[in-house]
Amino acid sequence: MAIIKTKLTWAPAYDADDDGILGDAQIDMSTQCLSCKHFRNTPITCNAYPKGIPSKIITGNFDHTKPFKGDNGIMYEKLKFDDEGNRVN
Repeated sequence: MAIIKTKLTWAPAYDADDDGILGDAQIDMSTQCLSCKHFRNTPITCNAYPKGIPSKIITGNFDHTKPFKGDNGIMYEKLKFDDEGNRVN
């Protein structure tokens, strides 16, 4: 069971041989990732993991407010918005 809330989300499914996107897949993704300023949706990566977010983090089985192997000190930081809904970080 995940320790961080998850949300059923559509995500691109990639070919293991790096031939590109095969289509979309539904995955239970950590809401922590979805609300992090470092998260990038296409492909599903982040500043800490530019080659792909480890499954333990993306599935909500690790609280990434704590260090995780290979994150180079880049951890969860909540997205911030101004009063008009524009991203500020």
